[in-house]
Amino acid sequence: MKKIVTMLLVLALVIPSLGNLASAGTATKAKVSESKVSINGVEGDLYGFNISGSNYFRLRDIARNFSGTSSQFDISWNPSTSAIEIIRGQAYTPEETEESTYYSRSKEYIATRSAAKVLIDGQPLLITAYNIGDSNYVQLRDLGSQIPFEIEYDNASNQIALFSKTPDHAYRVKTAFAAKDNKESSSFPRWKSPVTSYLVHNTDQTTSVIEANQELTIETYNAQYELVNSHKLALELPLFGGFYSGEKYNYVAYGQENPEQNDAKEVIRIVRYDKSFNRVDSVSVKGGESYTVIPFDAGSGRMAEYGDTLVFHTSRERYLTPDGLNHQSQLTIMVNTSTMQVTNDMGRFQKNHVSHSFDQYVLFDGGTQVLVDHGDAYPRSIVLHKGDGASYNEIDLFTIPGAIGANSTGVSIGGFEMSAGNYMVAMNSIDHSKVTEYTSFEMTGLKTDQRDIILSVLPKNDLNAAAVKHITLAKYVGSDLIASIPKLVKISDNKLAVLWQEFDKENHPGKLKYVFVDGNGQAAGEIQTLEHFVLSECSPIIKGDQIVWYANHNGYRMFYSIPLQ
Repeated sequence: MKKIVTMLLVLALVIPSLGNLASAGTATKAKVSESKVSINGVEGDLYGFNISGSNYFRLRDIARNFSGTSSQFDISWNPSTSAIEIIRGQAYTPEETEESTYYSRSKEYIATRSAAKVLIDGQPLLITAYNIGDSNYVQLRDLGSQIPFEIEYDNASNQIALFSKTPDHAYRVKTAFAAKDNKESSSFPRWKSPVTSYLVHNTDQTTSVIEANQELTIETYNAQYELVNSHKLALELPLFGGFYSGEKYNYVAYGQENPEQNDAKEVIRIVRYDKSFNRVDSVSVKGGESYTVIPFDAGSGRMAEYGDTLVFHTSRERYLTPDGLNHQSQLTIMVNTSTMQVTNDMGRFQKNHVSHSFDQYVLFDGGTQVLVDHGDAYPRSIVLHKGDGASYNEIDLFTIPGAIGANSTGVSIGGFEMSAGNYMVAMNSIDHSKVTEYTSFEMTGLKTDQRDIILSVLPKNDLNAAAVKHITLAKYVGSDLIASIPKLVKISDNKLAVLWQEFDKENHPGKLKYVFVDGNGQAAGEIQTLEHFVLSECSPIIKGDQIVWYANHNGYRMFYSIPLQ
């Protein structure tokens, strides 16, 4: 990673609307700056001048680029006081005409000292002003600390990086590898794919980010979120299916396609690593025993363990059937970790069969496995199975209207946990009464895919669909906002948290919302709001007395935390 050197940047502004300010005399040469500028990881729409060895940048450009962030500010010209006024915390108000003059890098320009005053929230800031042509530049040496925003400089690439103020309880960190975007969005996929972003709190109080892209990367941070260690592993097979941090070992599922329907071909390999990611051993699943053509197809895949039993609940596209189709369904694999052998039947139709299964979750309740799937056909529901691999109880947690096999369902799952007395699924749902037809691609009659935030709660002592309660935590249908798929975090047997991101209808992220719920899924207080926090694919974890997760965006990484109440 390139060495980043923090520096105090000399900044200036151009405000075309200010007019010609009184000259204070001194004139000096100015040239267009050669420094590249990025703001929050994105190349900035701004350029500057080098005056007497210092870089100056147009204030309106900076204000425009920071608008909507934690470092936003507005600017205006007050003719009665001959002052440029900066108001922190307000979105930037563009001028009626935001004209930008072209300046050639090959030419020199004359910068003349000006007597312009600058006020920040009404308080004067002692700075130096310049006039260049018809534009006015004001030296803002302390702008970064006053707004505030963060400034970094990479001398090797002559790159200036500006970052908006890091919110309280958030941390911008270094990465050892490229940080691939994993932010939550306002779109709702018809089916999921394997989760590629994981966060693990280690016994030595460090925290590791595990990501799967072209390879598996592991980056470890200390309690102060400083990067202390990193390494990477090659994927053993072309497809990544999931990661799980167990009590003693780490597990990674890899796979490969089997279009030839070769019974002897390895389609899934579950590899066991020690906690330092040294390979220990593995177990393989063949095409013939699992009827698998494409492992992990159109599903998420998750693991859980109890004693010597590891369950990998995933999905597959199966061998061709007499109707000429390769059908997709769940695939549940039970592994005895003392022998690293598969112990259950993985045939075409398992006892917990779900087709199509577009999302999978698994927990152990004591020694009994509890599985949740998002099915669009058989059954067409959010369905829970509880059993031992040989037999299961099946309970529909949320029945989905529409034709069997119509991929568009209008619901998504975001988390599955259990309290002392209940199983809970965090999900969202449209108003199904507005849909006239469900197809594989759309829901006819639905103008905007807006969904309410819902908990489906099933009592452990009454495994019956009639006992399921649907608790609406937040309503968004018919509003001006869209809510993301919610996250569900278990804090204790009787306290959990539900988190979701708000978006406007143009997919611009807004506020993060969260609410604590009790063991029955009832809100245990008001919905809380956090500005400038971002959810991601990564499931939040409990770290000490905080809920913690991370998000990658525009090449940089942020950790976020919520103190537990």
